[in-house]
Amino acid sequence: MTAETARDDTPRDRDTSRIWNPALTVRVLNITLWLFVISGPVAAVFVATQVTSLSEQVDLLDIGAVEIPPDTTGAEGVAELYIAAYLTAGEDSTTDLYPLLDRASPDRVEAGSLSATRTVSLGAEQVEPGYYAVTVAAEVVAIDTDGEGRPVRVPVGTRFYSVGVVETTTGWAITGLPSLAPAPVGAIAPELLIDGRGGLDAAPGLEQMLSRFLAAFLAGDGELTRYTSPSSPIRAIQPPPFGTAEILEVGKVETSDGVTQVAVVVRATDSARRAQILEYALVVELRDGRWEVSRLLAAPPLATSETN
Repeated sequence: MTAETARDDTPRDRDTSRIWNPALTVRVLNITLWLFVISGPVAAVFVATQVTSLSEQVDLLDIGAVEIPPDTTGAEGVAELYIAAYLTAGEDSTTDLYPLLDRASPDRVEAGSLSATRTVSLGAEQVEPGYYAVTVAAEVVAIDTDGEGRPVRVPVGTRFYSVGVVETTTGWAITGLPSLAPAPVGAIAPELLIDGRGGLDAAPGLEQMLSRFLAAFLAGDGELTRYTSPSSPIRAIQPPPFGTAEILEVGKVETSDGVTQVAVVVRATDSARRAQILEYALVVELRDGRWEVSRLLAAPPLATSETN
């Protein structure tokens, strides 16, 4: 056998897998169609499950949503004005409280015998939608006369009144005369982060800087910018309300994030020798070997703020 004969006898297409088979193609198409038929319900079940899960999550969000309290600013303002008018009203000034006195005539109540030097709302409790019970604190004084018949204001003390205020289509209305209520229960102040004097041993020059800073801040003595950081927004009080500022106590603490906070108690005295005791909480920093004030805190930090 020659080489040519051997080549002729050898099949030219040895890879039989490449030969098109109609029966196999039909079978593949059938399997593909069945997969589409089966996957339809499965996909529908999957989508329905996800929609149900999302609906449940939305329901949970609705349940846990924070309820926004109603705005009681108007009710509280009206109640404050009303108490101021109520205290000065009497049998000679019934129009001041009309029509509330139609069912309770102020007989034998002398108009102007009492007055309020200040009224302030302590909050409003919603009785029903649009109707509030407002608690108002009033600093009350009595109008008396001295030995020569001249009017004298005698402090009576702080009294607490509850007033009903309702919102109508035309505005706020007082629903009745006030009731006298007991004083709110006082609370014990929490512990402060900086308590008393201490912590300055490792900060030479800090107390001296604070003394100069407060003199410039409260009394206009010196340039405030000499004792504040370049980026600090602190401005001195103008015009200066005091002539001198003396530090009584100062304490320092280093917070966990490396911030240095100080608390200062100061006695400030004006030109008429009237004194006030004030307290400041500040953030200070050491820059180029000098202590500077970078921030005035709105209130002394609480001890719990360091642990939270």
